Amino acid sequence: MTLNEYQIQAATTAIYQEKFYPVASLMVESAELADLFVKPWLRGDDKPIDRDKVMSEAGDVLWNLAAVLTDCGLSLEIVARNNLRKLEDRAARGVLKGDGGER
Repeated sequence: MTLNEYQIQAATTAIYQEKFYPVASLMVESAELADLFVKPWLRGDDKPIDRDKVMSEAGDVLWNLAAVLTDCGLSLEIVARNNLRKLEDRAARGVLKGDGGER
């Protein structure tokens, strides 16, 4: 499955009234994904991170991101390609570890 195929299929389950819904949900789901790592690391737990929970939360993040982009008329694939071009440009200029978004 390609990113675009995923986005198209995910859109069939997007049944919300307010376009803000996936934006807010993206923040919540991203925090839930991060929490799977942050809490054990902060506590110093030795137990492994639950991969099934990571996959579930990452899927929720992906769905919400796809919905936000669909509402903006953008595709996951275009965003992914653009991001790789940006990173390749930063790597070529030796600023991958720099500060700020416009480096």
